[in-house]
Amino acid sequence: MNTQPLHQNKIVLVGFSGAGKSTVAKKIARPLNFSVIDTDKILEEKYKISVYDTFEKYGETVFRQLEYKILVEALQQENVVIATGGGAPCFFDAMKLINETAFSIYIEMSPKSLAQRLFRAKVTRPLTKNKTEKELLDFVNEQLAVRAPIYKQAHLTVRGEDLNLDELMRYAISDNIKLEIFKS
Repeated sequence: MNTQPLHQNKIVLVGFSGAGKSTVAKKIARPLNFSVIDTDKILEEKYKISVYDTFEKYGETVFRQLEYKILVEALQQENVVIATGGGAPCFFDAMKLINETAFSIYIEMSPKSLAQRLFRAKVTRPLTKNKTEKELLDFVNEQLAVRAPIYKQAHLTVRGEDLNLDELMRYAISDNIKLEIFKS
């Protein structure tokens, strides 16, 4: 039986804002000699406007369209780890596209952990702006009720609070030579 995952030259990380997708992407990519694509950063560089300002100036609909365009372009690359924005997989059948073209990993965290991270975050996120910690927890719970079923379509789900990179790599990467890097 072949246990090798499909699309071993692309890994896409999905999950709620604050789950650590960008950080995990860098940790995975380095030993694999893969590039990292952070869709939020690419959007900001390409359009010369922050995610926050895009939401403020043009609204969520325009932001989601731009975000999807960036995702489609990122998925055309090879040997990459892609960190998506929290909502990216949830619009325009993006999760289906991700799963058809890459190995997807959902970094799952509890609503409480996510709310705490977002409340302490240095970067203001458009959908969490000006919320108290209680309002943030309520918001995360509401959003996860909608988004979690989409995130859970990923090929692999890992717990973000106690993420074991060795274990993650064992499932995500089938090349034994590359896997040896993580056993040190």
